Amino acid sequence: MYAWFVDDPVALPTLPNQGADPIYIGMSSNLAVREFDTHFKSGQTGFSTLRRSLGALLKTELALIARPRGTGASKTNYTCYRFDERGEDLLTRWMHEHLRVAVQPCGEPQVVESELIVLAQPPLNLTGRPNPSAVEIRALRKVCADEARLEHPR
Repeated sequence: MYAWFVDDPVALPTLPNQGADPIYIGMSSNLAVREFDTHFKSGQTGFSTLRRSLGALLKTELALIARPRGTGASKTNYTCYRFDERGEDLLTRWMHEHLRVAVQPCGEPQVVESELIVLAQPPLNLTGRPNPSAVEIRALRKVCADEARLEHPR
């Protein structure tokens, strides 16, 4: 199991549930790959819901430009967008400066993840509970997906 925290609530002023509360909870069978090769690595936004949500929230502040994840007109190339090289680097730098991660091995990670999401109510987990932030975050992510679609319209 892993949980992401923002070190300073001012870093994401539009996001509720900050301070000591996690902003995102997840699970992985290989935390080294998931946390540090996917979430914390430039160029991996298309494979990280955490990076896509953070990028959508920080799009204006960091002047991020969304691009399709891959070539072609596949819907997932837009909905799982990435940012241009400069934007990927800026997002990674922002994450290194403002996020902290905690990890904990556990049995039955699917059950534990579901229970923790309900208990902690992290605002960047868009499923698993009624999330009042989900509508806004999904709308911001759609703006990014639409921008990515402009590069390769169907």
